[in-house]
Amino acid sequence: MTILKTGLLLLALAFNAAASAESMSRSAEIEKIYQQDQKTRSLFKRGDVYDRPAELKSDAAHRMRLFEMMVDELPWTARDFALVSVVFQHTNTGGESEENESWRSQENHLLSFFMARKAARLGLFEQAGSMVGRIDRYLKASGIPRDYGLELVSKTPFKVCTINPDITDEQRLDAGLPLRLNEMMKEFCH
Repeated sequence: MTILKTGLLLLALAFNAAASAESMSRSAEIEKIYQQDQKTRSLFKRGDVYDRPAELKSDAAHRMRLFEMMVDELPWTARDFALVSVVFQHTNTGGESEENESWRSQENHLLSFFMARKAARLGLFEQAGSMVGRIDRYLKASGIPRDYGLELVSKTPFKVCTINPDITDEQRLDAGLPLRLNEMMKEFCH
């Protein structure tokens, strides 16, 4: 019995150490994003000249990474992620009249993409097409060419890849798509 208790204690300690290391890594990344954000804000407050379009793209990329991190940490089922993804993708893709509403609502498509991707990771592979569709809606609403997006290469086995792998993630960011799709889709494009 003592050996079993010792084994369980060691297993629990190993699990806690791994969880702690992951938490520290996540915290370090969040701290880095925060510091970059604040550096940009300090330039603005001092009145220094800086590249406003680059700032907006960087801000969007930071929000997308934080969305991704939040979704990855949610203890939901694959079905929960799939259902939430559908709700978020019901975002107007036209130009709304309210000031700033267009960009805010378009980010819902990207949050919906993260939800669909998480559902696929958890085994709900029919969400593969949803990942593609969520990115398509964002591209269409943002006036970005479709070849910057994703395609469903195969349902069985499940495979989703970037349409044009020659388009770099930096080019996507410059065009207004704040996701590193080449990097993000490696696990699905094998």
